[in-house]
Amino acid sequence: MEFHGVLDRHSLLLQACETDSVSQQDLIDLGRAGLGTCLLAGLPGWLVAYTAHLVRFIYLERQKLPDEILRHNVDEKRQFLIEINMDSEKNDAEVQAEGVLNSRLQQIVHTLDKVRYVMRCIFGDPKNAPPPLVRLSGKSLVSAIWKGDSSIVAELIQSMEPHVEEEVLSDLKAKIRAHDPSESEDIEGGIRNSLLWLRDELRTLSCTYKCRHDAAADLIHLYAYTKCFFRVRDYKTVKSPPVHISPLDLGPKYADKLGPGFQEYCKTYPENYCLAQLIYWYSQNSEPESRLTRARKGCMSLPDVSSFYVKSAKPSQERAYGNRTVRFMLSRMEKQAQRPWPKDRIWVFKSDPRFFGSPMMDTVLNNSPLDKEMVHWLKTRPNVFLG
Repeated sequence: MEFHGVLDRHSLLLQACETDSVSQQDLIDLGRAGLGTCLLAGLPGWLVAYTAHLVRFIYLERQKLPDEILRHNVDEKRQFLIEINMDSEKNDAEVQAEGVLNSRLQQIVHTLDKVRYVMRCIFGDPKNAPPPLVRLSGKSLVSAIWKGDSSIVAELIQSMEPHVEEEVLSDLKAKIRAHDPSESEDIEGGIRNSLLWLRDELRTLSCTYKCRHDAAADLIHLYAYTKCFFRVRDYKTVKSPPVHISPLDLGPKYADKLGPGFQEYCKTYPENYCLAQLIYWYSQNSEPESRLTRARKGCMSLPDVSSFYVKSAKPSQERAYGNRTVRFMLSRMEKQAQRPWPKDRIWVFKSDPRFFGSPMMDTVLNNSPLDKEMVHWLKTRPNVFLG
């Protein structure tokens, strides 16, 4: 959906989580869509605000769809030399667009019902459910990037350790401590300056196929130019009460598979179910959390720094990091910013990252293009290792 990719939806949800209140305009837009107190009563403010954002998207889509549908239908009929009545085609396009709008509104209702149920199981009163997205700032940001035991810098040091001489590693650790941004008056600016220093420091180290400090430097460069980092507040895993199912409930073809009698079934809702269902509100998939994990790789969750330090004895040449990989990365960032990065490249991603943020997410949050300085450096910096 144009204007409503995975980054767009996270941006809308993050805005709602930070506001955590319902405006008068939200209520007007929700009322226009027929979503009133019967559906929204008892829901937390951030969720009602997010729903209002979704409604505004749906009506924007409703405005644009008729022209898109008309163009598609006319092109298809011309391809097969079918006679075209433009008045009839325009009317059909309007009817189809209205059908999409009604379907979208139904999907919102289904999503809110699902999320309300899980929130009630966890918090008792759904209104007590805290916002699922939390922006990182201050000490929490320093901990995630620089100082924490599981920070980006700590993982970098851990990944480098088998490949770097002890003296070199000790010297780097001392320099990292000296560049600690914790005491900076401008924490975000201090972190960026420290990361840019670390980027340049990594590029001075000798690389091999097994330890690509230069590739790690490129990743650190992306972190340095990321302005917004946020974490997910996971809810508890809950399990539904058991439901007893007989073969007749599923149809004759399941009789042999299930056997006689009733089978007990429980639905498990994992920690990030509510978030995933809200992001994929338009699709009633049984496991939205798996889909969300795949969709965020690269575009919202940058690769793991361990990607560039090989643990196996024989590094794969197909996973090399060279000019072609960098060009692909830049092309994906500039032209397909909301698509996940492929898994057949050098990059490795955590299945459950502790926090999120990327330059591509920043462009959506700020409605701006990618930082030109960031892109220029990646395009023009000299190679320090050809591999």
